[in-house]
Amino acid sequence: MAAPHGNQNAVKKNRLLTDAFKRELVQNPEDALAIVRKTIQAAKAGEPWAQALAYERSDGKVPQALVGDDEEPAIRLQGVVDLVRPG
Repeated sequence: MAAPHGNQNAVKKNRLLTDAFKRELVQNPEDALAIVRKTIQAAKAGEPWAQALAYERSDGKVPQALVGDDEEPAIRLQGVVDLVRPG
């Protein structure tokens, strides 16, 4: 279900917490470095959340497959690609 018309919560310019984090970390880069180091230490110690975060931040998130469930058929996506050649 989509967000109600006019919902601005997902608009990047309205992300208060994200903006606050970025502002603080830009103003205090030593804090960002400390957080990264702690996350790496946790990943090396075997913490699954830290390992997943390290992979996601370095290689990007792994694409998730679109599948159905036991009661529904697999999801099918169909589309048309219109290729325009420069002329």
